[in-house]
Amino acid sequence: MENRKANLFVVGAMKAGTTSFIEMLAQHPEIYVSPIKEPHYFVEKLPQKIYEPSRFFDLEAYFEKDFPQPLHITNVSKETHYEKLFSLSNDNHKYLAEASTGYLNNSGTAKKIFDYNPEAKIIILLRDPLKRAFSHYKMDFGLGRTSKSFQTEISNNLNEYKNGNLDNWSYLAMSLYANDIKEYVDAFCKNVLILNFENLENNLENLFGFLELGKIEVERAHTNPSSDIRFQKVLYVFKQIGVKDYFSYLVPKKLRHKIFNILKKKKSQSMDLELETKKSLEAIFLEDSKNYKNLIK
Repeated sequence: MENRKANLFVVGAMKAGTTSFIEMLAQHPEIYVSPIKEPHYFVEKLPQKIYEPSRFFDLEAYFEKDFPQPLHITNVSKETHYEKLFSLSNDNHKYLAEASTGYLNNSGTAKKIFDYNPEAKIIILLRDPLKRAFSHYKMDFGLGRTSKSFQTEISNNLNEYKNGNLDNWSYLAMSLYANDIKEYVDAFCKNVLILNFENLENNLENLFGFLELGKIEVERAHTNPSSDIRFQKVLYVFKQIGVKDYFSYLVPKKLRHKIFNILKKKKSQSMDLELETKKSLEAIFLEDSKNYKNLIK
């Protein structure tokens, strides 16, 4: 069968429910979902703060030996590899889908996807920007990517924002949606659907109408909450010196999950921000929301 192109892209935002959402989509008999949820084919190089593969992971070996085992995230660069992700689809599948969350805030990606398939449909999931940023931070903290407080990280982001040099992959930048939405609306016009993370299950009729598919009953998909971990400073050091990679490589998956559950704190950390910081963020997010709401009227 001739290679078919992906034609349904869930492009983000990160920490806005894309994993549970793509699992819901996969329940529809006319939607084929890539076994790699986030292949990021249209991002030339993901930064280390977003994608940090184990030293033992080999993408070539995955496609030669392990495909189509499910994989959450990678950075596919070869066209043949990307095509292979959809090679198990059949004529009953109206849509071939993937959900790379780095597509939303990476400038120029909308045009790349349009050049690849101008008939594609785009779905954007949005979440309360402050909650999204905090969830993103908690994930990074749990993975040992940062040992700083949320207040420190977001204050640094605010300073960069005020100085005009905000990192595009920072907590703050990835919670500013207006410019990113504009790129997709400019490229794909009416083939863009924007949904709210907090109200996903009430938007299924909207979703299936947009896709021109018959509505089905879907099982509630799992959420993907970030968790607080005990002994975080020790784990941070382990991450920096590479012990984590060896642990993941040598310890069986089930045992790793048991150990992870033991390390989880019963009480999650709260979003402790100074009042002035919170006010600054609220003003920025309010202005951004006005801009993107004007785009989707």
